[in-house]
Amino acid sequence: MPSFKRHFQIPYMKKLKLTWLDGILVLFAILFIYAAFSKLITFDEFKAQIGKSPLITSQVWWISWFVPSIEIVVALCLFVPRFQLLALYASFSLMFAFTGYIFIILNFSPYVPCSCGGILSSMGWEEHLIFNIGFTLLAVVGIFLYNRQKRKTEITAA
Repeated sequence: MPSFKRHFQIPYMKKLKLTWLDGILVLFAILFIYAAFSKLITFDEFKAQIGKSPLITSQVWWISWFVPSIEIVVALCLFVPRFQLLALYASFSLMFAFTGYIFIILNFSPYVPCSCGGILSSMGWEEHLIFNIGFTLLAVVGIFLYNRQKRKTEITAA
């Protein structure tokens, strides 16, 4: 009697082995692409909101272009094996900077501007801070997993 499992196997699925690292890379890519395009679609509103920030008022023009641009570049680098470690460090740096910005705004600013787009703009600031801390830690895990995977590959190649 033929096996049910054998008839419904997809041949390429045996070769496709997703890891936790792959999941982290995809999550960051989705986050950054979504965040960047949310900012670009509502660019004037995004620029106006960051212009209200007491920390970066004088830097509005270049920050309003730099942030979504770097988010897109990092997201693309996450898919290129040669640049994945660099992209993970960039992801950590961006999330650390965004988290630091939120912390400073919450604790030291009389005005709390909202410059996030899409679903993220519906979060409260405390939730957003926790979300960012979680993704910052996820970047650290991704860097650890990448380095561990690279060491395993080097050991088996030797």
